[in-house]
Amino acid sequence: MIFSIEGHIPKIIDETKTMTRRPTDRYKIGKLYAIQPGRGKSGISEGKIYIGMVQREWKPDLSSLQEDDAKFARRFWAMEAGYPIQDWASKAEGGYTPDEFEELYEKMYPGWTERWAYHFTFFSKEDLEEIQSSSRNLPE
Repeated sequence: MIFSIEGHIPKIIDETKTMTRRPTDRYKIGKLYAIQPGRGKSGISEGKIYIGMVQREWKPDLSSLQEDDAKFARRFWAMEAGYPIQDWASKAEGGYTPDEFEELYEKMYPGWTERWAYHFTFFSKEDLEEIQSSSRNLPE
């Protein structure tokens, strides 16, 4: 999985970034993914991420609503759709405020209407080696 925004990879390693949102649902629950600093670049040697949960989010079109109705609808959609992002989730994205995150996401994916929120756990190289070693010692 590509993490090209400066500072995101160190936040993954120190576990302050535990979520990522993408406009695609290609990543699967229960799988390990390399952490790539850019397209076509090798994964980092420090470890991998494990996708533990994914949820679909969408951005509703409120343009046809009156201003008071739109304010109410935004509060409802934040609970139902995941948009705008909640405070706890923007922090899990790497320490952003909700406004900072939504601005960044819109800049990366202008005009988006649907996205997937991936909850992940970082496993260090040592963690992965220990897991692999212990699985070899299981009785058959």
